[in-house]
Amino acid sequence: MCIRCHSRLTISRRRNYFFHAIFVILCISSFLALKKTKTNSSASIHARTVSTFQNILINKTTLNCVGDPLKKWCENQVQLCNSSLTVYNKLFVLTRAIILQPQYAKGKLIGGEDIQTVLNQPEQNEYFQFEKDFIKLSCNVENIQENIPNSHLLNVFSSLTTYETHPVTQIINETTIAVNRQDYANFYHTITDLYTVYLLCCFFRRDPKSVRILFLDAHPKGSLDILWSQLFHSYTRLGELKASPSIFYRELIWSQPQSQSEIDVQRYRKSAPSCFVKFREHVLKQFNINYKENEKVNCQALNVFFLVRHNYVAHPRNPSGKITRQLTNEQQILDDLKMKFSKYPNVNFSFNHFEESSMEQQLNVISQTDIFIGVHGAGLTHVLFMKPNRCLIELTTLLWESQHHFELMASINSINYRRCLTTDGSQDTSQTIFECVKSKIDRMCSLAPVQNDAQPIFSTLPRINGSISNSSIAF
Repeated sequence: MCIRCHSRLTISRRRNYFFHAIFVILCISSFLALKKTKTNSSASIHARTVSTFQNILINKTTLNCVGDPLKKWCENQVQLCNSSLTVYNKLFVLTRAIILQPQYAKGKLIGGEDIQTVLNQPEQNEYFQFEKDFIKLSCNVENIQENIPNSHLLNVFSSLTTYETHPVTQIINETTIAVNRQDYANFYHTITDLYTVYLLCCFFRRDPKSVRILFLDAHPKGSLDILWSQLFHSYTRLGELKASPSIFYRELIWSQPQSQSEIDVQRYRKSAPSCFVKFREHVLKQFNINYKENEKVNCQALNVFFLVRHNYVAHPRNPSGKITRQLTNEQQILDDLKMKFSKYPNVNFSFNHFEESSMEQQLNVISQTDIFIGVHGAGLTHVLFMKPNRCLIELTTLLWESQHHFELMASINSINYRRCLTTDGSQDTSQTIFECVKSKIDRMCSLAPVQNDAQPIFSTLPRINGSISNSSIAF
């Protein structure tokens, strides 16, 4: 009996030894595999980088070459660096599989600071200088600089060097567009920048809401920043990336400078460039504005809106917030116009300033405006978001009557335009403005369909019953 027990115990122990040995072998194998994985972690990143680069070269972009300037961009391109760098019309640059090292962007600020904390700071503090190795491409980068546009991009690409394999701490697969903003607090220049980036999305056939924005500047926070986050996927400031030593971008587009925007006054465009209508609709849609509502002018209920200019602190170089081109007798003018327009039940006259209004509120007002009045200034850029066949009346003096910024923007959006020459401080200014509005309303409504034997809104200064004009007053 004891012999049998001993035999069973021996068999049991052998089984335990056998399973224990298998367990030890499995543990050692797992440990060695884990160690190998850790040892080769950077190598796996290299492999992913090279693999991404190869895939990018295979999957070439199909460009949108319809219209002006897109057709010209398609016809004028230079491919360099094994097609990982393409310069279009010597304006902007497309790079693929590019490594960005933010620590080589040297500057005094990060960007995004509260404006009150950086008042009076020099403007040069809001820009970076780019040192060697800021950007890296996997190719021979010799003689590339001669093809780079002569703008801020020349400074950026002077930092370009070569990599074969390189560890990266972050990989960005979404298309990113790098923007170097100048007058970031100015509505006119911000809109021209936004249109440029939207046009790049249109050209490369990218959904704007999937495209990331990289600010190459270090400007403080501004009230117009919301436009970037609403129109595109998101924005990031270069200064905020300093904690990431090395970032791999699958596709990074370097936008042209602000002055090269297709809707900037220097282009002197009188007709809409490529994708402008879609841009306008995209802006309104992102701020929940129904741009298809009341598309036709209703001369029985015209909305006349006067945009006034108030002081506000827009950027650090103007800590007092004092702005130029204000009407010295503004309140008297507004009171006079309110009284004059009150005689006409077909006209709803209103006025306001936009400095404290949200962007949604601003666009909502403009989208419902038929006659837009304002002193020459960036706020008149809103003419781009009016419904077509409305009217802009720009108040000017002899000092700036030769400026064509908003006349051209009105033309681009099929808006009637009238330059109304005024004398600041004159008691006759309100009458001058009223006459300018009067002529444009008669002109605009004379072109509208006549309904129910309606009479002109204006034909003489006394009050007239009726809503639609059959007359055509010269302007």
